[in-house]
Amino acid sequence: MNNPYNAPAADMSVQGNNVDTYQPQVFAMKGRIGRVRYIAYSMGVSMAIYFAAAIFGGILMALTGGKQGALIALGFLVIIPLIAVSFIMAIRRVNDMGQSGWMSLIIVVPLLNLWLLFAPGTPGTNEYGPAPVKNSTGVILAAFSPFLFAVVIGILAAIAIPAYQAYTNKARAALEQSAAPAETQAVPE
Repeated sequence: MNNPYNAPAADMSVQGNNVDTYQPQVFAMKGRIGRVRYIAYSMGVSMAIYFAAAIFGGILMALTGGKQGALIALGFLVIIPLIAVSFIMAIRRVNDMGQSGWMSLIIVVPLLNLWLLFAPGTPGTNEYGPAPVKNSTGVILAAFSPFLFAVVIGILAAIAIPAYQAYTNKARAALEQSAAPAETQAVPE
């Protein structure tokens, strides 16, 4: 019996047009990532490395008494993972565009490396795998929050610096007035 009020029996979990997608992982070595994920993942991992380096650097400064050799070694320890992360993310990005991982060497060429940010990926599956899923709101916020953070810091600096200068000028004038000789100060009787 055919009841028109029954729920549909079609499998709605399958996407239309047989388009395969996958959920990219941040620390994966293979796979494709789009432009927004490239920005979000690169900045997120870089910020995590900088944060760990700041903590480790503070501990290292306390233990060594601020020796410069230890800080130079720390600098190399920070640069190596940053370079590795940059190349891994660039390889995944150029794979999204259907290019070989060797094209990731473009990140060392100034201005030409902007191609990674602006060139679209290939639609659908290519030889490097299926297309990544659509960006979530969290990925979009993670990609653009450092830029918004920089704008907020800039606005706060534009407000705070003149206020601090006015404060120091008033403090300097008060100090000069209190340091003036006693006979030049008028004492009310």
